[in-house]
Amino acid sequence: MTNTSRLIWVLLLLASTSAQPCRAELTELQIKSAYVFNFIKFVEWPASTIKPGGRVRLCVIGNDGLRTSLSTLGGRKVGEYELQVMPPLVRNDDLGICHVLYIGGQEQRRFLQVIKSLEETPVLTISDISDFAEHGGGIGLLYRESRMLFEVNLASTRKTGLRLSSQMLNLAANIFRR
Repeated sequence: MTNTSRLIWVLLLLASTSAQPCRAELTELQIKSAYVFNFIKFVEWPASTIKPGGRVRLCVIGNDGLRTSLSTLGGRKVGEYELQVMPPLVRNDDLGICHVLYIGGQEQRRFLQVIKSLEETPVLTISDISDFAEHGGGIGLLYRESRMLFEVNLASTRKTGLRLSSQMLNLAANIFRR
């Protein structure tokens, strides 16, 4: 089985698992962690940003529980990269060091400001804030009918220089192109 086939299979497995009401053994944080981890496999950063075999720096603001859950995945290989979960960031100026930034619900009031500050920086932004992707975020997680789905803002990710795999885009519930 090729790496691409494996990645597609894992994402499909996650999508089918989340299509049912969450089972007791999988918490919401574990499901979100799995989605974030797998999204990284389907993103290509500009060559000047991360070298093949390098580390992907994952930052989380506004959701300490998710950061803790993702920390258990630190050091693992994610596609061709190694995942490095960063400690909590103190200042907004530090967000540019991230390759992936998860913006939790506690940042509801300032998420637009954060997105705007990173709009030309190769950072994949992900959040479960309502209408996140529609308002310029990279990938928005959402629940519909007890299922976790995701939306992608293709224009925003392209503007930052990121390339998203067509396999991932085929699984998106909605793609915003503006």
